[in-house]
Amino acid sequence: MEKNIEEIVGFLSQQYERLKNSINFVNDDLLAEQRNYFTTKFSKEVLERMTPEEALENLMNSKNRDSLVYHLEFKNDEDFNTSNFGGIGGGTAGKFTIFHSNKFDQWVKWEGNSQVPISDQAAQERAYEISQNLVKLHQHIESSPHETIEDVREMVRVIETDQIIARFYQYGWVHKYFHLFYPEKISDFSATNTFRSLLVKLKHPFVNVISGEEEDNTYIFDFFYNDLVKKMGLSHPNVSRVIHSLFELGSTNYYKVELNQYSVSDLNKMIQSEYFFPPIKLNRDLSDFTSTKELREFTKTIDYREYSATQINSLTIGLKRNDILLLVNERKAEYVGVLQGEYEYISDEAFQHRVPIVWHKVKDTFEISGKVPKLINRIYPIKDQVNVELAVEKGDTVSSTILPNRKEIKPLKGIMREINSLLMKKKQVILTGAPGTGKSYWALNTVYELVARQNYQNSFVNLQPEEQKQVKNSTQIKVVVMHSNYGYEEFVEGLRPENVNGELVFNVKDGVLKEFANEAILEPDKNYYLILDEINRTDLTKVFGELIYSIENTKRGEYIELSVSKDRFTMPSNLYIIGTMNNADKSVSMIDLALRRRFGFINLETDYELINQVIQENPILVDEEDVVDENMDPESSTRGAEINISDWLLAVNERIIDTLGSEGKDLQIGHSYFLSKGDVISEPAQLVDVIKYEVIPLLEEYTYNNTEQLKRILGRKIFDSSNRLKKDLLTEAKFADLVEALDEQVL
Repeated sequence: MEKNIEEIVGFLSQQYERLKNSINFVNDDLLAEQRNYFTTKFSKEVLERMTPEEALENLMNSKNRDSLVYHLEFKNDEDFNTSNFGGIGGGTAGKFTIFHSNKFDQWVKWEGNSQVPISDQAAQERAYEISQNLVKLHQHIESSPHETIEDVREMVRVIETDQIIARFYQYGWVHKYFHLFYPEKISDFSATNTFRSLLVKLKHPFVNVISGEEEDNTYIFDFFYNDLVKKMGLSHPNVSRVIHSLFELGSTNYYKVELNQYSVSDLNKMIQSEYFFPPIKLNRDLSDFTSTKELREFTKTIDYREYSATQINSLTIGLKRNDILLLVNERKAEYVGVLQGEYEYISDEAFQHRVPIVWHKVKDTFEISGKVPKLINRIYPIKDQVNVELAVEKGDTVSSTILPNRKEIKPLKGIMREINSLLMKKKQVILTGAPGTGKSYWALNTVYELVARQNYQNSFVNLQPEEQKQVKNSTQIKVVVMHSNYGYEEFVEGLRPENVNGELVFNVKDGVLKEFANEAILEPDKNYYLILDEINRTDLTKVFGELIYSIENTKRGEYIELSVSKDRFTMPSNLYIIGTMNNADKSVSMIDLALRRRFGFINLETDYELINQVIQENPILVDEEDVVDENMDPESSTRGAEINISDWLLAVNERIIDTLGSEGKDLQIGHSYFLSKGDVISEPAQLVDVIKYEVIPLLEEYTYNNTEQLKRILGRKIFDSSNRLKKDLLTEAKFADLVEALDEQVL
């Protein structure tokens, strides 16, 4: 069932052509210069000449910005950009086996999960051993012809006969080091699980060649991946950029579920409902539990024995978006589904526990290997995983029908589903993202939808105008715009001055949250939603005060004493909080850790597809037949000018990241600037106004009016020789010239 190499190369090449104008691909000459810099600096000959002292300082000291490990993990300048050659970031410095510890202020070795202090001499000896291991591996890789998979197997066999380097050569940083020297033999993917995921997602026929024991060897995978890179005629980093734009590598888990757990009627209901129904009879929202250990303790208290805590976890809260479920009859694959969200609990439904999914009928049926699952098992063999991916691709999507006794209302999808799912788990969510990514829009519209479903058993868009108005004005919804002067007194309670019989008296007044919570307590059968817009503009720890404790999901219903009035107060379980936070103003990492733990976070990104879909139907242009205004300069009219907003905005955001560095990701421009009343702008004058009054002022703020940075982001043609914006371009009359200037780095 696997695809052949030509199909895969053709698919990836098509994606490269599609993406080459919107992704910053690496220049081959620059890549060669940086590779030459590295291979000269850390060559086999340099290693052979190193003393133990030099090996420790020049290879293993990450605090030395000229060392090998610093180059491999961190270095990013004009001489060498390590991200062009694969990533080994994350984890701990223990991946290098020895490092200088801040905790002990001396060299340590990594044993298990612990740092063990060692002497400087022991560290030097270990560093020297590492240098000599690298020399040995140079010799093995150099001597391998690498023309067939058997050549690679022989190289691996010889290396693994040497006990000293048998484990060492599998370290990710060692693999990356050798990729820099031998890119035709060693790839830029250094993590086995990422490599497995990549070749599985591509449905690569390698599964018919390698053995089970070879599935964890990166050097075996290198051979198959490098063959693709060679056939595409691109450099490794550019193929990798295509790959990462298509797949979230390593994020998919594969499961098989036995069909005999369901009756025929229940199976049909599940397949046609856009949900997976775990066959679990527990009248409890399992999202309250954060671990298998907590689940195990709970099942013990109620003497539940039908399924183990591990099985329950795997069927419910352990499932994640993009995981894939295969329904099997014995070993025969029948249905396959891709999860669209996370676990939900609906108390008044026959199937209380559910996870949103898109089901497909398996077209080319196959048998899965391994034991027949009693209920659910992970699918590990890569051949099985490839077959599952192919079943998703080729299978027929099952049309959704409405469950019996259920009103005709479609399940929540996309961002609304994600917000609701996280609200059910945490009770409060913060939507983060760059300006213009729709944070306030999604907060408000999700709440409208949830209230409509609860009060009218219908979707908000299907309500009558009067019903929609009632939802928008519902007492179940309160919106508060936060600001820098907002404090505990306004939010919870505080002393306020009042004139009583000519005397100034200070009385306790309830704040917004306390008032709203008391209203929610009076109607426990209805959900209340508090939207805190621009939550980043205030000090959340001071605003919430002692209620940091009360808002936690597991503490709802417990009473505490308020600090001002000394009243007993509780946060009701039917009160949900949604905050919006502009990443350009404040990072999530700046929020107090205790508060951060109590909120769920959803990051919204620029939706290029939303813009692109509409623009393809209504491109911004004026046809030759259109009448030109008599006051326009015929040479600079809008006739024939066209721009794809999606492509241009993607290129601008890429340049923001390249220009502003690590902060650039939070300073991108969102799609909502290019929307008008829900539709993508379609007239030249609209785009000119957005760029003139929205985009340029925003970029000037981001760059602190740094002209060179603005040029890099917007393009140099929009500036004159005096480094000033060409304001005459920012008019409808000069639209064609403006498009040409904006498109200089996109076309």
